[in-house]
Amino acid sequence: MQLHSMTGFGRAEEVWDTWSLRVEVKSVNHRFLEIIPRLPKRYQGLEEKIRRYIRELFKRGRFEIYVQLTGSPPQGQALNVNETLAAQYVAGLKYLKNLFGLTGEVETADLLRMRDVFAPVETEEDLEKLWQELSPVLEKALCELAEMRKKEGAFLGEVLQEQIGHLKRLLTQIEALKEPAFQAAKQRLEERLKLLLHEKGLDPLRLHQEVVILADRTDFTEELDRLRSHLAQFEKTLQGEGPHGRKLDFLIQEMFREINTLSNKAANAQISHLAVEVKCTLEKMREQVQNLE
Repeated sequence: MQLHSMTGFGRAEEVWDTWSLRVEVKSVNHRFLEIIPRLPKRYQGLEEKIRRYIRELFKRGRFEIYVQLTGSPPQGQALNVNETLAAQYVAGLKYLKNLFGLTGEVETADLLRMRDVFAPVETEEDLEKLWQELSPVLEKALCELAEMRKKEGAFLGEVLQEQIGHLKRLLTQIEALKEPAFQAAKQRLEERLKLLLHEKGLDPLRLHQEVVILADRTDFTEELDRLRSHLAQFEKTLQGEGPHGRKLDFLIQEMFREINTLSNKAANAQISHLAVEVKCTLEKMREQVQNLE
């Protein structure tokens, strides 16, 4: 049995000379698989790649991925030289030199002070290079999260096995009460008929017909059998390959349906009390199952 919870957390960090990268991932219960990356501008182009990567590893849960960038990572930049503007600056300086009789030559240092002659231009980062930066840190965080989900799943499996054992004992007690409950109902029916027919005496045929109707109305054998069948399927699913959560949740709904019908049919105080115990146990199981992937 390899159960996985949908609740987990993982963190990883990588530090370079002038910058560091931290990734935190948390997952909680969700009916489907929802992935919410929260990325700095540098890695926003990797959002879909991150989604695909997580979809390959997990089936259900709501994942939030936080990527934090600290310091100054290497930037993809180029230097743009505006030759036309530089030529105009040089021509303008020479013109002013001649106009006012100035001394000195136009030097490179002069151009460095001229606005917009040299300008850094950001170039588009290579996404594959960025993925090589981010993916090892993301992988470490996801491995930590997966390990937590695995441990939590194992714990939930132990709890569910205990609750299954308790359910089986309750169903055994209910079955033991089936015949006594029917006999008690039969006796109440006979007494009621005697009161109604005391003047004419009790008609054996009428009594037989009413007993048959009573037996059919109060017999919960089918419900008990189906309940046990669903419980057996529940155990089998626990032992099988995942994901488990949705199927187990559906089986619990079916068991709720059967125990409600059984309790109504039995019309017996002891059985009703046991049925309440069954429902409480099923509700606890549902809480656990809703945490499973």
